[in-house]
Amino acid sequence: MIQPADKLGHVCVVGAGIVGAATAYALSRAGWLVTIVDKESGPAQQTSQANGGQLSYSYVEPLATPYALKRIPFWLFSKNSPIKWAPQFSMRHFRWLLAFVLACNTRQVRRSTIDLLALSGLSREVLQQWLSETGVNVDDIGFRRSGKLVIFRDNQQLKAVQQQVAFQAKHGCIQRILDKQGCLLIEPALRHDEGAIAFGVYTESEEVVDCAKLTKLLLAASGAKTIFANEVVNFNIAQRKIQSLELKDGTILKAEQFVLSGGNGVNHLLEKLGKSLLIEPIKGYSIDFAIKDTSAVPSTCITDQGHKVVFAKIGNRLRVAGFAEIVGDTLEIPQDRIDSLAADTETLFPGAIDQNDALPWAGLRPASPTSLPYLGRIAYENLWINAGHGALGLTLAPGSAKVLAFMMMGKVPPINVDNFTCR
Repeated sequence: MIQPADKLGHVCVVGAGIVGAATAYALSRAGWLVTIVDKESGPAQQTSQANGGQLSYSYVEPLATPYALKRIPFWLFSKNSPIKWAPQFSMRHFRWLLAFVLACNTRQVRRSTIDLLALSGLSREVLQQWLSETGVNVDDIGFRRSGKLVIFRDNQQLKAVQQQVAFQAKHGCIQRILDKQGCLLIEPALRHDEGAIAFGVYTESEEVVDCAKLTKLLLAASGAKTIFANEVVNFNIAQRKIQSLELKDGTILKAEQFVLSGGNGVNHLLEKLGKSLLIEPIKGYSIDFAIKDTSAVPSTCITDQGHKVVFAKIGNRLRVAGFAEIVGDTLEIPQDRIDSLAADTETLFPGAIDQNDALPWAGLRPASPTSLPYLGRIAYENLWINAGHGALGLTLAPGSAKVLAFMMMGKVPPINVDNFTCR
């Protein structure tokens, strides 16, 4: 537990997922007293519960790209598409879609990629430091340097991938483009699907962790006071500052500073202040499988780019995650999505998993149109945002928490944050 000698004041953090827990830890480490509030019964109960588990520091290219824009018509009208859209009849939803389409250009992608690589690089450094100072046995949270192999099934993508790898190399990423045999040398478990592999990109330095366990570790180590099974229903404002939060059970929670880090719930609170941010819930699914044949399971994290599915061995189970659905805030788990993930796993790694010991899950990734999270002050001088990380919440959480801690102390952050705007 962190116990700094001099406290800077009291901060209330709303949201106890990985971003909120990392924020609590970073602020406690900087010298703040922290209280964290969440409507769930404990930490990591929503999007941080069972996500893909990959710490993808070099794979931060935004979802909005020229390639994605060209593929959208095919994805929307394909029965087995990994992408799905159901129109939501709200102005913010259509503003998000417009901003997403406008971001699908090479200039914006490269600008966003540079910013995201800077934040992810900081995140890697910060997480290593935090794991060291907490003294955790990394096996207890499923953390390991696994490396990551992205396999592609379409040779027509090779030129664009070569350009992206070359571009990222200028910003510190060490990656290799491999032919089919090179992919099999890195991950022999792919041998049953070798005919479908066109090429791959391998990054040796990538890592994996159980997001829920990391969230709980950081929250416990922060020493923050926790308030669960309760939620914010109102802000009490005076003298152009947030003075306190009113909780559902009538509790009045006072603090000097307030941070909203509750992902998709951020706008529900901002609306009480007449504000909002372009954050869209992008639904994804995962299954945790018991491992039946260890030799058939990949030790490397695998992303099947053709099927938009990721595979990560976390502890003694295989986590399989995929899909990106813009369908509102429903957490229903259609059987066909689970069947699809199971079938992809059996095709790629036959005999590896026990399908009778499977834990399905669905989560809503809180995504900005550009994939850049929102970091900074909003509406009032003591109200802050740390949200909108999309699929990169686990990867970027330590770095964004560190940046926010600097900003809240009036210090210059360790990276340029001009584009992480809350406007």
